[in-house]
Amino acid sequence: MEYKFQFTYIADGRIKIASGDNDDFSLDIKESEKGLKILLNPSKDVQIKSFFATRDYTFSENSTFFANGFQSWTDTKEFSKNEKMPGLGLVGKSLFGKVFGLNNVGDYNFVKSEKEAGKFHSHSLAYVRNGDELDFFGSMTDRTGYTVIYADMNGNTLSFSKDLEGKTISEPYEILDLFFTKGEYDAVFDEYFNALGIKPLTDKKIKGYTSWYNYYQNISEEIILRDLNSLYEQKDYVNTYQIDDGYQTAVGDWFSINAEKFPNGMKVLVDAIHEKGFEAGLWLAPFGAQKGSKLAAEHPDWLIKDKKGKPIPVGANWGGFYALDIYNEDARAYIKSVFNEVLNVWGFDLVKLDFLYAASIVPMYNKTRGEIAYDSIELLRECVGDKKILGCGVQQMPCFGRVEYMRIGPDMALWWKHNLLRKNMHREDVSTPNAINNSIYRRCFNGRAFLCDPDVFLLRRTNIKFSPEQQKLLGKFIKLFGGVLFMSDNVAEYDEEQLETFKDILTDNAEITAINVNKDTVFIDYVQDGKADVLKFDVSDGVIY
Repeated sequence: MEYKFQFTYIADGRIKIASGDNDDFSLDIKESEKGLKILLNPSKDVQIKSFFATRDYTFSENSTFFANGFQSWTDTKEFSKNEKMPGLGLVGKSLFGKVFGLNNVGDYNFVKSEKEAGKFHSHSLAYVRNGDELDFFGSMTDRTGYTVIYADMNGNTLSFSKDLEGKTISEPYEILDLFFTKGEYDAVFDEYFNALGIKPLTDKKIKGYTSWYNYYQNISEEIILRDLNSLYEQKDYVNTYQIDDGYQTAVGDWFSINAEKFPNGMKVLVDAIHEKGFEAGLWLAPFGAQKGSKLAAEHPDWLIKDKKGKPIPVGANWGGFYALDIYNEDARAYIKSVFNEVLNVWGFDLVKLDFLYAASIVPMYNKTRGEIAYDSIELLRECVGDKKILGCGVQQMPCFGRVEYMRIGPDMALWWKHNLLRKNMHREDVSTPNAINNSIYRRCFNGRAFLCDPDVFLLRRTNIKFSPEQQKLLGKFIKLFGGVLFMSDNVAEYDEEQLETFKDILTDNAEITAINVNKDTVFIDYVQDGKADVLKFDVSDGVIY
């Protein structure tokens, strides 16, 4: 296969453009049917601003391109030739978005945005589907920098790129290491993960409760203990009870528990959970520092800053928040002390670690964003040790084989349709349709890289806008796709029908036999207790057929 190379780089203090070997560097290229490796050998210091290896590729009218989103919440699906890829919405581009750093939630600062139908990009891996056959392309590592794969389905080209911003290359450096294969869906991904040498850390599903999708931050000791006691009545079906955001006085101030809501602290809750026979889970955003937190006020030197020395906003949650610099020794020591308290003093068994993208929003210390992302996950693995991690809001590939569980989609909304305001935020915003699509199209990771968390099922009748029929369908969907099966309801409020649905969702007696998507209509064939059945619904509006 013939490739065209384009480098834009800085050497000798000047911006230069090259298509191959020159006085500044040479390339070692190893190409085969199974992959492409490119090693750059610099003769002087080189800073790569952009790099593309482009080849011809013939897309048919019926071809689809799988575009893997940047992080957990980024919308992920197969795109057809006549579709457009979403970008940063109008709200995200507005003054509000800039003040709160909504552009830092995704890849908007370093990936070319597509404005035309038929042009897409994918992170770490991609495939072209032609009928039942996949033409697969995957990175062997993103530690050297994020691998971004671009498809131009109208121009009939594929391009492979690497985010090397902020890296000065002074010795041989791997630009690309790609794996190629063809075949049916499961065979392709089995071969890829075998080539990576990646295996999941556990095969144990976690089933139970998380407080977020009913109470959000309005939790208290009373609510946690009440719902715990209710769940205990169904102890044969669950194994985990997770306390989510809302127990701390501010994000980042993890030792400062809200005494009004939790007068007896956290250990008493862990003890109560353990007494019921459940594992105890806790939500943390370990790299976050809320505006107005003591952490941000007292340790501004711990925060990631821009070139002017100002903290970089990384999201609008909690009125805005910043990110900790994981290479700052004091910040690093603080992070370790938090995990020691949570895991060894309070006694939690599992931590849901959220907003992890924040650690690698900009290149630092001659490290690419990808290298920082890998370093951040390795720091967390070191902190958590043998206890369990549920990753969330994080790039997927750095977590392959390093976390037990992974959220692979955005937060579910308490309604179905993705409304206009949400569409104009960013690709990572709350969305039931996107959560469903991500579960379908990232099912390739489940049981290969980690166990997938498709987000919650909810069966209550209050504080929710799903119909009972939609709740049952979503419950069955979570049952079929999930390695994490959480709900946020007070089980004591269920009637007999809700309780039977609850038990069905948490019983391992079903498997998917086929998946077909026709535009927005999803067909999921499955077998449960030896009986074949099908889920058929419109993913965009929740209409059930």
